[in-house]
Amino acid sequence: MNNKITNFFDKGPILITGHINPDGDALGASLCLKILLDKENIDADIDFDIPNNLPSNLDHLPYELISNNIKSSYETVFVFDCGNPSRLGKYEDLILDASNIIVIDHHINPTFGTLQIVDSEAASTTQVLYRQLIDEGYIIDKSMANCLLTGLITDTGRFQYPNTTFEVFNIASDLLKLGADLALISENIYGSIEFNALKLQSEIINRIVFEKELEFTYSTVYQEDYKKHDIDAEETDFLIDVVRLVKHANIALLLKEQPDGSYKGSLRSRNNFNVQELASLFDGGGHKAASGFSTPLSEEEIIDKIKNAIKT
Repeated sequence: MNNKITNFFDKGPILITGHINPDGDALGASLCLKILLDKENIDADIDFDIPNNLPSNLDHLPYELISNNIKSSYETVFVFDCGNPSRLGKYEDLILDASNIIVIDHHINPTFGTLQIVDSEAASTTQVLYRQLIDEGYIIDKSMANCLLTGLITDTGRFQYPNTTFEVFNIASDLLKLGADLALISENIYGSIEFNALKLQSEIINRIVFEKELEFTYSTVYQEDYKKHDIDAEETDFLIDVVRLVKHANIALLLKEQPDGSYKGSLRSRNNFNVQELASLFDGGGHKAASGFSTPLSEEEIIDKIKNAIKT
């Protein structure tokens, strides 16, 4: 099969999307393709299932390209950073009805897509997309480079995770040559945090539990925390990196209570522990160093299930 994404550019209408509550990698890859299609004078819609707000620490990305005017059907859909259709949220049925579903990803064994361009060893989906664009002879401009570097930075944890290979640095170097603004991206993502989020951080730190024998650390954000500190859930994504700081902890978990009482979990690892396997316990996904899930289980049930899995 010919794996060129170019082959689908004339098979419209086209939708570009990714997983529910998109992160820097899903947004970066999707917006990069949208910029490219705009330059090629190819009409395409881009949107995601975003129950609340887009994270402000990623607003250096061209959010203005995201549209709310979604058509009732699409011939072709490009799906980024999503290995399971259940993670598409409200657009799942719309996407699965498309004739051409091109999945570009770095997760393990995606379960859908008429064409899968996937490398589970890649650090980010933007890394996979970068290769594809270079292989197909496209010129990456500054705005596209910023999008691609955003995904590379966020999914390697600022080049700290074990998935940071020499190729990652080579791609980052090339993106800088193409005009990507590393200082802007890093400052926005990691160097500036909402004041109220910093106040909440102290409470999350006080709640951290460290199971030394399991090398497992975890904490929880409750709905009352958002109300108390007058802050959106999207402004607290950085807290998983605070929980991960515990020395000698190979597995870190941050639970976020949802309005309906369910929980979203963010997992991070050290020393090559595969947290994707833990996320899969709750039908979640991701990759070895960083994964996530959603579940109706209680906080206690989630913790017990993870602890039992680590023990085995």
